[in-house]
Amino acid sequence: MTPDSLTPPGRLKAYDPAQDADAVIKLIEESFQLKNDPESMSIINQMRQSAQRETQLGWNVGGMYRQPGYVWVVNNQIVGNINIISFLDKLRHIALIANVAVKPEFQHQGIASAMTKHALRYAQQKRASEVWLQVGSDNMAARNMYMGLGFEVIRRVNNWVLDQAHPRLQSQSSCDPAHLKLTGRQLGDWTIHKAWLEATYPSDTRWYASVNFSQFQPLAWLNPFTWDWIGNLTHFALRREHTLAGVLSWQRGMQNADYLWLAMPERPDEDDILTCLMTNFLNNEWEGRTTRLEYPNGRMENTLQRLGFRLNRSLDWMKFKR
Repeated sequence: MTPDSLTPPGRLKAYDPAQDADAVIKLIEESFQLKNDPESMSIINQMRQSAQRETQLGWNVGGMYRQPGYVWVVNNQIVGNINIISFLDKLRHIALIANVAVKPEFQHQGIASAMTKHALRYAQQKRASEVWLQVGSDNMAARNMYMGLGFEVIRRVNNWVLDQAHPRLQSQSSCDPAHLKLTGRQLGDWTIHKAWLEATYPSDTRWYASVNFSQFQPLAWLNPFTWDWIGNLTHFALRREHTLAGVLSWQRGMQNADYLWLAMPERPDEDDILTCLMTNFLNNEWEGRTTRLEYPNGRMENTLQRLGFRLNRSLDWMKFKR
């Protein structure tokens, strides 16, 4: 029998932060091995603080809790968890299924499948136009289960981390001045820069990122409402014989980490372009703060590792199609 056809033991109930937070937090930490991930641990700490406030105040925030969650209970023990997070992207109401976790001793009994089916019904009741989830690329069992429920893999991305655990690279090479030259970004670069960004970070999942690429355009500073945001944004352009070859954008000021956004086309010399952009950033700009880069799976992985980036995880974006 497949997990989808099993009748799992136990029952589903709504997540109660005041009563369930400790068990759920422990389950998520252990299931996704988050203790070495500062950004994920920050989210875990926010969950913990929210539960503590409710316990101290003695009341439930109810509708203020923006991430509806459910837990699976067997013999009064929480053995599974699932969350449904809502996003609004223009006119699209998007539901993200997240934090699907089951204790190891209760896996392969249909619990994850039952929780996911409930999350899909919830998203349908809330009239979500799209339902997405992320799953570890190496988690074949979970990916097959989701595919059996109607999800399809749309793309695979790598999440890279640069932190002080890795020594700063002191590059022994430099950009060949006869062919590659670092410059500031120019006004006329935006059309091709935007096209590269949209190809690397497709719009169908960009709602999940803490970025608005319209604020990358050179004239964004004319809008005073963007000043705080664009004041923490720096662009580094690389040219090959006066032609734009790549742009690295550095987004500072985020709570848990800085972010890098790499825009360049796929080409035979892309590793050279990446090395030139990154060695300039690492040697002259980076101050040692945890810095993250999301990039398509399979592109320039060896070069990123050589530059000191650590592959934090590879994830498959899956979309509900049925």
